Amino acid sequence: MGGRLPDINVGGLLEQLNLRFGPNDAIKEMLVLQKEFGIFSEEHSLKQSFALLNLAPGNNWAHRRGWYEYLVKDLKACPSDKKDMSGEDRIISVLQRHLEKGEPIPVHFTTHDSRKDPRVKVSPRPKLALTYSTENFLVISLPMTPIEKNRAKRRAKSR
Repeated sequence: MGGRLPDINVGGLLEQLNLRFGPNDAIKEMLVLQKEFGIFSEEHSLKQSFALLNLAPGNNWAHRRGWYEYLVKDLKACPSDKKDMSGEDRIISVLQRHLEKGEPIPVHFTTHDSRKDPRVKVSPRPKLALTYSTENFLVISLPMTPIEKNRAKRRAKSR
């Protein structure tokens, strides 16, 4: 997240996302919520959708703001594996389409090093995302940048 959120919070956020879109009842509930409220659509930003689902750090407002900045600033500005589609738009469209199919498989969120590939990536077909599971998942990989140790250097770059 490049300093928007402490590293220790990233794993917890991924866990929240993976539990919310997980197998069985979790993904079935998301299907119902999408059908009823259209949570994922062009009418809502990813920040709005995730805020509605309370998918953010809950114990620290500064960390929550950092997560939302990542969604609004970083994912909106980064490319995706779909030509001419931002990372944010790619996630919204794939979740909308996936949940409106009627019988979606669970979604697994993971990360990759944005220095190697700056795009949001979505698996083209279901895959076994977890070595300890036989469940197929739609996989969404978020680009993340390690925080620089030298804060002064990082701040100078952002000015």
